[in-house]
Amino acid sequence: MDNQPLKHHFFVIMGPSGSGKTKVTEAVFPSEYKVVSHTTRKIREGERDHVDYYFETPEEFEKLIQNDALVEYDFYHGNYYGVGKAAIFEKTNDHCAYDVLTFKGFQQIEQFFGSKVIPIYFDVSKDKVVSRLNIRESNPVTIEQRLKLYDEEILVKNQVSSYPNSFIINANDDFEQVVASLRQIVECIDSIHCRE
Repeated sequence: MDNQPLKHHFFVIMGPSGSGKTKVTEAVFPSEYKVVSHTTRKIREGERDHVDYYFETPEEFEKLIQNDALVEYDFYHGNYYGVGKAAIFEKTNDHCAYDVLTFKGFQQIEQFFGSKVIPIYFDVSKDKVVSRLNIRESNPVTIEQRLKLYDEEILVKNQVSSYPNSFIINANDDFEQVVASLRQIVECIDSIHCRE
């Protein structure tokens, strides 16, 4: 499996919490295009195992690491998150695929698979994040925690833009416009006119 090129592009979606990246990607890509990540965090209400994540015990996750089954993994907010090598190969066999990941995750995947990995960053203002989090979150502690992360997550923008095949989307726009922006990138990525 190692050193084999991907047949189709793998889009890595990044951006601060509250940028809308998850809902936008779900509106653009068919559900079967998502590469499902592994995590040791607890399943949340409304989530489904093997659909939203592969929910693993810490021991199961450690076994994935030992077996070199993950192309990237990280420890984030007290839990492991990671993406399987085989899952990316499988999902990109017949069409493009995507996942919403951290910049560190993107770097590891890009180092392994190369230029077929396309980074897309959702750029959003702190004011917009505050208004969105106030709508969707009822716990003020959760809102505060996510806003603290914003300052770190927004710094990733310049790192992402240093990659020649990267895209920055203005996530301050309304939902339909952001969806249209992402859809345009995905549709044109194989075209030689994409960068013109």
